[in-house]
Amino acid sequence: MAFKLKTGKMINKVLAGAGIAALGSVALGALSPNLAGGTMGKIIPAVAAFGIGGIESAAGAVATSFIAGSDQSFTGANAMGNVQEDSL
Repeated sequence: MAFKLKTGKMINKVLAGAGIAALGSVALGALSPNLAGGTMGKIIPAVAAFGIGGIESAAGAVATSFIAGSDQSFTGANAMGNVQEDSL
């Protein structure tokens, strides 16, 4: 017997938006890394989520982009600018 979590319609839309944003960011990064790193790379998944699930999905997509942005603050091209280093 499988465990089935019963959630409300709003929570389902938020989670769907988060999934759309995560998959959209990965796909956009594979197709056009320059576009994915900029402002349009954050707007496109949110607009796609809004088109599919409304404002709740867009909120989930925006939350996912904020969490992903803070998670990657110590990796990537700007990693050395985010870490303080002491010189001898």
